Amino acid sequence: MNVRIAGTAALFLAASAAWAQPAATRFVGPTNSQPLALSANGAFLVVANPDNDTASFFDLRLDRNRKVAEVPVQREPSGAAFMPNGRKAYIANTVSGTVSVINANIAGGAVGAVSKNILVGTEPWGLCLSPNGAKLFVMNSRSATVSVINTTTDVVEATIPVSAEPRGCAVTNDGDADDSDEALYVTHFISFLIAGKVDGADDAKAGRVTLVNTGTNAVVTTTAVNPIADSGFKAAGDALARIAPGANFTFTTGVYPNQLQNIGIKGGWAFLPNTGASPNGPFRFNVNTQSLLSVLNRTNFSDANQTINMHKAVEEQTALPKLFVTQPWAIAFENASNDGFVISAASNVVVKVRINPGTGAPVVLTDPADPNRVLEIQVGKNPRGIVVNSADTRAYVMNFVSRDVTVLDLSPAKELPIGTMQSAALPVPGTLADKIHIGKELYHTSVGQFDAPANNGRLSNNGWGSCGACHPLGLTDQVVWLFPDGPRRTISQHTDFDLTDPNRATIRALNWSAVRDEEEDFELNIRGVSGGQGLIVLGDGVTQDPAVQNFAPNASGGRNQVKVRGVNAWDAIKAYVQFGIRPPISPFLKTDPDVIAGDALFRAANCQQCHGGPQWTSSKVRFPPPPPAAEVSGGQLINELRIVGTFNAGDFNEVKNTGAPSIGVQGFAPPSLLSLFSVPELFLHNGAAATLGAVLNNVTHRSAGTGGVDTLTNAADRVKLERFLRTIDAATPPITP
Repeated sequence: MNVRIAGTAALFLAASAAWAQPAATRFVGPTNSQPLALSANGAFLVVANPDNDTASFFDLRLDRNRKVAEVPVQREPSGAAFMPNGRKAYIANTVSGTVSVINANIAGGAVGAVSKNILVGTEPWGLCLSPNGAKLFVMNSRSATVSVINTTTDVVEATIPVSAEPRGCAVTNDGDADDSDEALYVTHFISFLIAGKVDGADDAKAGRVTLVNTGTNAVVTTTAVNPIADSGFKAAGDALARIAPGANFTFTTGVYPNQLQNIGIKGGWAFLPNTGASPNGPFRFNVNTQSLLSVLNRTNFSDANQTINMHKAVEEQTALPKLFVTQPWAIAFENASNDGFVISAASNVVVKVRINPGTGAPVVLTDPADPNRVLEIQVGKNPRGIVVNSADTRAYVMNFVSRDVTVLDLSPAKELPIGTMQSAALPVPGTLADKIHIGKELYHTSVGQFDAPANNGRLSNNGWGSCGACHPLGLTDQVVWLFPDGPRRTISQHTDFDLTDPNRATIRALNWSAVRDEEEDFELNIRGVSGGQGLIVLGDGVTQDPAVQNFAPNASGGRNQVKVRGVNAWDAIKAYVQFGIRPPISPFLKTDPDVIAGDALFRAANCQQCHGGPQWTSSKVRFPPPPPAAEVSGGQLINELRIVGTFNAGDFNEVKNTGAPSIGVQGFAPPSLLSLFSVPELFLHNGAAATLGAVLNNVTHRSAGTGGVDTLTNAADRVKLERFLRTIDAATPPITP
């Protein structure tokens, strides 16, 4: 660990002075949600450890960077907040649905155990303290509410309903003693369809941010974070215009904001790092996901039309090699300047931006040591949070996968890492937990570090793309992509395996069109979508194996793979998908009489014929790969498809990425209903059903289990069935077909 060393006497005097100083009573600037938090004077740090169910505390005074305690909390801590005086910390426990309260008098030499667990909504994520520390705001991502906790009593004083998936938050601070003019900004993780648009278009959706009055605990309004017409990257065709790709890249691509995890406030502006989506085909590594920094004007609470694509700054740099800013996840600003720092979760770097205080326009800064390249500060694996101390001398980056904190020196012309603090223990090498952890690392990185250094960076083209960029935390970005089969909404991978089987042996037919039967078949996504060399290689351990296909004469699994710490890369990724992806928790009450009635209606309509069993789908791989020839027709596992009236060749977005008509006439593999509630809108493979009620309005679909006899003609019954469907999660007993 790199830390500054002081003489014993100097250390004693400085420590004594720090103890003698009165504790800070409020934060200097606006606050925002992160998985780590500083006390107001920057002396102490708390970090949430999601994989270890703990929170770690660090003494940062005099660059000690010393871990003083690791406190057990409840399940899957994701958000952290520190009272301004550093004497009490709060941790959001996502699985438990609670906020833990920890007495943390680090300056006095003591960190206590959890004194209270406050029950909040379903899957709490981000935490924001008001600058004076009087209120704690909790983003309940699955119940779509904000809990307001009085930090004097540690009691929930209000619950505020908001739009789906509240995730990040920030509270303003005008620097005066009057807190009545503060405001809470809430991000919603996924974007929402714009009226009159069809999903699959580059301008189909907009992000959302909600403004809350912290004095009245009431929503003021919600605003849109708009798509931009030009991502800065060209495509070779236009699928929705039915123009097949040609030899030249001349077609402008747009992009809409998505995955709004975090928000930072600077002056009259609010900034939202996010992974933008350009779903229209033809797909290529640099025209799918983009690296956006969107801007809101706080004066009129609207899009400032200053969104930038940070990928473009990397693309324009002349120095090689290049590393794109994949999956921007969080942002933090210096207090006394217009500079801020954005973390790239997939590329393991921090980039620096500068804000025009008059217009809100951000620019990505170049490296002072090499103006021909973007300033990219290497940190740990899969960074998820960043905080800057009040003196603007240090930043601290929480690295989710490496379970550590990178310490950055922010001195002018330095801006480099000066140390690493281990926050929580890593799995024991050689164990299943270690294998799963390696898989998590590979799933969420755009580069990859392998045992043979010649293989480093194989996961994408210059760091552009990762599994997690479309499947955040293994789930779904809820984008309808125009792929080679046609429009396909991203499927959460928590449904891939039978979670009731301890060995996770049963896998469903993969993708809407049942075109894959192994996790290893997604090697083709690494190569085709992300532009990487992939992980399946020839005997030399480096050269890409050209024989990988969806249904090759030989299975994709078991082939020669590059290794990480002695573990086959694809074996590790598969283990992560099998054991490491948690299904979302439903916020809906299973004992509601309408839900119980809906369960009975589900069974009476024989919905379990297609949506029953432990995976809540009839779709299965029923053979050791590769499939027998009789199982495959048109590149699909034909016996797993069901025709239920959900395909309409006339839909505007029913088109392949090349502009040709999409497949679907033979039906689709029934999707899993497990945690279906977590899709708030745009159901079916192409998003054609705006609501779950619209899905149930399809008579052919709802009658598929009863030989065409419609048992759900009563609209009230369909409402009850819909309510039951929204309660299904891992705690729901499966219904046997």
